[in-house]
Amino acid sequence: MASSSRNTTTTTSNSITNTRTTIKKAEEIFKNNWRKAEEIFKEDRDALTAKLNSNGDSALHIAMDKAENIQFVENLLKEITPESLPEMVNNKRVNPLHRAAKIDNTMVAKMLAKKNPDLLFILDVTSLPIHKAIINSHKTTFLYLLDACKQYIEISQKDGYHSPFEGVHGARLLTNAIDSGFLDVSHELITEYPHMARTKSKDTFPLTSIGKKWDLYYSGTRYNFYQRLVYSYLPREENCLHDKSMIQDIENQETCSTNPKNTKSRFYSVIMRIYVKMWKAAILRVPHIKHLLEEKAKHNEALVVLKRICQEVCTITTESEICKQYCDAMKFAVNNDTPEVIEEIIKSFPYAIWTKIDGYSLIQVAIRNRSEKVYNFLLCHLSYDKYAHQQRRDKDDNNLLHLAAKLAPVHKLNLVSGAALQMQRELQWFEEVGNFVKPKYKDQKTKKEETPIMVFREEHKELRKEGEEWMKKTADSYTIVAALIITIVFAAEITVPGGNDGDTGKAIYEIKLSFVVFAVSDAISLFASTTSLLLFLSILTTRYREEDFLYKLPTRLILGLGMLFLSVTSMMVAFSATLYLMFGQEKAWLMIPIATLTCLPIASFVTLQLPLLVGVISSTYGQGIFVTQSDRRMKKS
Repeated sequence: MASSSRNTTTTTSNSITNTRTTIKKAEEIFKNNWRKAEEIFKEDRDALTAKLNSNGDSALHIAMDKAENIQFVENLLKEITPESLPEMVNNKRVNPLHRAAKIDNTMVAKMLAKKNPDLLFILDVTSLPIHKAIINSHKTTFLYLLDACKQYIEISQKDGYHSPFEGVHGARLLTNAIDSGFLDVSHELITEYPHMARTKSKDTFPLTSIGKKWDLYYSGTRYNFYQRLVYSYLPREENCLHDKSMIQDIENQETCSTNPKNTKSRFYSVIMRIYVKMWKAAILRVPHIKHLLEEKAKHNEALVVLKRICQEVCTITTESEICKQYCDAMKFAVNNDTPEVIEEIIKSFPYAIWTKIDGYSLIQVAIRNRSEKVYNFLLCHLSYDKYAHQQRRDKDDNNLLHLAAKLAPVHKLNLVSGAALQMQRELQWFEEVGNFVKPKYKDQKTKKEETPIMVFREEHKELRKEGEEWMKKTADSYTIVAALIITIVFAAEITVPGGNDGDTGKAIYEIKLSFVVFAVSDAISLFASTTSLLLFLSILTTRYREEDFLYKLPTRLILGLGMLFLSVTSMMVAFSATLYLMFGQEKAWLMIPIATLTCLPIASFVTLQLPLLVGVISSTYGQGIFVTQSDRRMKKS
């Protein structure tokens, strides 16, 4: 018993000593002190490959974590034999090349791959080093590892080694490249290894990966009017998957445009040259235009990769397998409102238009999810199938109008600011779908004996209350402002600047131009503010029915804000005219500071309130989110 106790004590003592020694070794490596570390390694050669911390990291794992340790790592590698590198794994089976790829240490990755190329094809648990680089979006390291894997690909044939270009690992490489946004690399991989595009990676297909990346498509971005205008005029890059820069590509466009074989006339050639020169200058000097061009190139690249994947999927002979490939991609595309994906898939697989997503057709999902771009696309391309889609009903006997009557998902509602405008958007959807379906469907009942309008009122009860509260608070604030302006301009009108002539009662300055400006602008301000006040009062006293949010209430808000802006502007002009009348008759230079100061409140009002006014006008009387019937006919033709 005593002997056993002594043995236990000795073992514990040795364990503590070993732990302290290990910590000391790790500390020297962290300090980047090669001389002391070298002494340790000379005394104990096993320390070169030993696990030095609780994670099981070796000296090499620890040293490469610091960018300044490159020389230290190089010295370590000189001491370590190539054969021992594959065995230097931590508790998670991560070898040094896995770590270098994960932390984007390209220099160390190069040294390791040259020391022992076998590291390129060894898994930790599920990943190769090249996967670690692409998952973490380390493009420089990834591109090096990609070239290295191609160079040493024969090694992957060894037992226990894995090729990054075959099977699940190849499909994963492609999906990771797409997920990281490396579209040029994705296209290169599909071109060299076409089978990747149709191979499943764990639980996803490459088509699903490119389909769910909404930010790679034009429809997935939200540009303002100016950005959309510039974007539409930017040169379209026909071959955007290349190694040259954007500017070089535009120079190539210039060369092509001046080629007599590609132009109809010399005049056309000159125009094209000017056009390309103009955009090249803009790209060089205007950062946001350069950014838009890069965005446009990215969108075009995504479409090229999407098309290329669809082409490879088409080579599959089994229809059920093809359906598995595109079903999830269609689901993501409808939910993300990216019709480009839907269009390309339907072009490649025409029967995909009948795809069911969780038991719902594409148009049903588009309506439920409020995906207006996909909805517009489907309506433009349904043609003779339109009537079949109109009759669609779900398991609860909800027709399309019932689905439009349900409350939109929260993330879709939040795309519009203000509960009143959200209610307006919901009414626009209900009205649009009501125009699409046959009149008899407007009175159809569900299993719960509910008509579409009954569903709409029930689902939007809370939103209507929030919209009413938002409208009343907004109108109440503007009512106070309008009342103050009325008080100010009315008082200014009855107390004439400069006073009246005692004999005639006429204004002393009535013949002055500045007095006329004062009188007219003050009157305009009074009339406009009074009109604005009445409009806001009408908003406060309205009945707030659901249909009022579509046109009635927004129109009153637009007119009220417009009149209020006019009254503020006119009031400031009247005030400026009064100042000039009283003090600036002999001092014309006073006009400069007066005009400058007059612009301040007007500019403040415009900056703070114009976005709301523009938003309400756009949502009420703008182009709208739905394509008109005439536009649909044009797109079909």
